[in-house]
Amino acid sequence: MAKTKDVKTQSFQISSQVFDTLVVGGGITGATTLWDATLRGLKALLVEKNDFASGTTQATSKLIHGGLRYLKNAEFGLVRESLRERRILAKISPHALKTLGFIIPVYSNPEKWITNIGLRMYDYFSYDRNRDISSDSWIPKYRSLSPEEVVMEAPSLPRKGLKGGFLYYDYQNMNPERHTCEFIFSAEKKGGTALNYTELVAISKQGEVYQAILKDKRSGKTYPVFAKTVVNAAGPWADFVESLAGVGMDKVLVRSKGIHIVTRALTVSKAIVLKKRDKTHMFVLPWRGKTIIGTTDTVFSDSPDKFKVTRSDIQGLLEEINIAFGYTDLTESDVDFYYGGMRPLVEDPSEKSDTYNASRKTEILDHKEKGLPGFFTALGGKYTTSRHLAENITDKLCEYLPGKFLPCETDQVPLVSGEFSDLSSLIKGLSKKYPKLSGEYLETLGARYGSLAYEVLKYQKANDESLTLHNGEKFSTAEIRYIASEEKIEKGTDFFFRRSGVGVPGAPPMESMNRMIEELGKMLGWNPARKKAETSEILSRYHF
Repeated sequence: MAKTKDVKTQSFQISSQVFDTLVVGGGITGATTLWDATLRGLKALLVEKNDFASGTTQATSKLIHGGLRYLKNAEFGLVRESLRERRILAKISPHALKTLGFIIPVYSNPEKWITNIGLRMYDYFSYDRNRDISSDSWIPKYRSLSPEEVVMEAPSLPRKGLKGGFLYYDYQNMNPERHTCEFIFSAEKKGGTALNYTELVAISKQGEVYQAILKDKRSGKTYPVFAKTVVNAAGPWADFVESLAGVGMDKVLVRSKGIHIVTRALTVSKAIVLKKRDKTHMFVLPWRGKTIIGTTDTVFSDSPDKFKVTRSDIQGLLEEINIAFGYTDLTESDVDFYYGGMRPLVEDPSEKSDTYNASRKTEILDHKEKGLPGFFTALGGKYTTSRHLAENITDKLCEYLPGKFLPCETDQVPLVSGEFSDLSSLIKGLSKKYPKLSGEYLETLGARYGSLAYEVLKYQKANDESLTLHNGEKFSTAEIRYIASEEKIEKGTDFFFRRSGVGVPGAPPMESMNRMIEELGKMLGWNPARKKAETSEILSRYHF
């Protein structure tokens, strides 16, 4: 009952004010836009029809990278932008990014020559890669490897014709879904507003403002909100939002389907860059004691609401890895988890290209000539460059809106989770405040939550349990209580696959699963039937 009353109160409060901007979409583009707009002093509201980070954002390769392969298309500006943004993300959220080495095996002298030139350019474009960031996150220069060194890192690679290889570095984003939410929750701490499970069902221009009708998917109730500007950051759903406003796109939105699988560990500490039979690339990524294999890149022409990963998708990826990596025994039973999503790519109607080679450039459409001034659509892009895209969007909002706003500060101001200089200093501070807790536990919390580890530990109790995950990691009941209380959890899947990531390495042991659901139910007021339904929905994510 209390929650229903809260929803009613919240909808009344939101309907009774005029926002400077309404951001539609709770993926990384919407999240970074809310953060930037809020820091500049705009009154901003973000709405997401499902959970935050549940669309394209949850379907990445979990990398923050410069886009080495974009050099092939001579997209030098995009590579430089990506490498600059890679450094900025390491600066404002150092706990979320880990330096990761990538091995590129080469099988011909021309390939070796071309790859060497590409990596030399990659290093050149990232000349400032370690500026103003902690030594925990430094990126080394690339180097060449002998055939023996390549085999040591990846013994199963085909050795016939192996000429050696190269080792270069990018970042791994350990939990991009949580990272995205940290942008949103950081914005809320500064005065922004964000609503999940809230769908935009209608929008129209009413004089000087836009009236949007929102539907609360928990209660089924609709209510109006008013905003001076609108940012359509709905990704693969962007054209649907535009149709609600009655405008068509000048560009073609192409949805590219990408899937990944999580398997037992196939590499030790380095990622392997492989070529599939169609000459596109594939990653074998070490991650949390497991391996992520991906990705595919094919056109998805159905409604984005009908997206799903099929058994044939998974079988196709298994076949590719067995051929490319020299394995012959990786089967469906080795798939501990899988995920997929749609990348929203932009094309001119006259152009025809495959989704793999389509540019990851961004577009910001201004609909003023269609009678909708102050209505902008953000298209394309990639996770790594989302902060810069949000800066450009918010620049346009500030140009349009009357009054003066602060300059962009998102390249300097850390997220609420990133307010620490380096990991060792953070752990020392935690140890000083909580001397009775083990150093290993505090290191785990620091790596997962950054400076928010202090907030997590406010939920610590003397008799807290340590629950074991599928990959052997430990997760405490204090973490469950913190996330359930502070991070807008509505469903079990929100907790398992986005805020905590406890379910992504594979299904936790049933004892741990039941204990987590029990603790969530206690915090969120779930009855036995609800707990059973939530458990069933979570377990369904492991079937294909």
